Amino acid sequence: MTTSEQIINAATELLQKHGFNAFSYGDISKLIGIRTASIHYHYPSKYDLGKSVMERYRLMHKSAINKIDAESDSPLKKLQAFAELFTCTMGNDYKMCPCGMLTTDISTLPDPIKIEVRGFYIDSETWLTSILKDGLEKKVFKFNMSAAECAKTLFSSFEGTMLSARAFEDKNRLTKSLKQIIKLIQA
Repeated sequence: MTTSEQIINAATELLQKHGFNAFSYGDISKLIGIRTASIHYHYPSKYDLGKSVMERYRLMHKSAINKIDAESDSPLKKLQAFAELFTCTMGNDYKMCPCGMLTTDISTLPDPIKIEVRGFYIDSETWLTSILKDGLEKKVFKFNMSAAECAKTLFSSFEGTMLSARAFEDKNRLTKSLKQIIKLIQA
């Protein structure tokens, strides 16, 4: 693993656990055992690092969605697999989706990071919209709004459920809530 990858991994972990404004290059330095000057060599500013973290996270997320698409034709199974991504992200140490954490700091972030965060939401909502449309056609889902509006609502619910589970340090709260949210739109 390259130094740059180690830095991004450490920054992602710190972001998921503490938020963007709550960690420094010193924290990354301690975590991976390199000097802060080395971090600045790869990422001159924390904002450069934040943008790189988000770019990589978006690519990983798109890869996960592509894998879901490749593994099933069932809209319900795809939606359940998508919800499972939230459970996997949280793990046993109550980490948050990096985008969710960055959203809490959105007013202090520069435009390049905001663009990546919003892009993540758009990517997810666009994919969910296609799954929901497919589910409506196959009579697997039933809802009283457009598929795009339902996708936004679902994604917001998934993110919010993750926040709530973290607040209570209760992963079961996340898993149960995700299942209930999906049941709300099942035909």
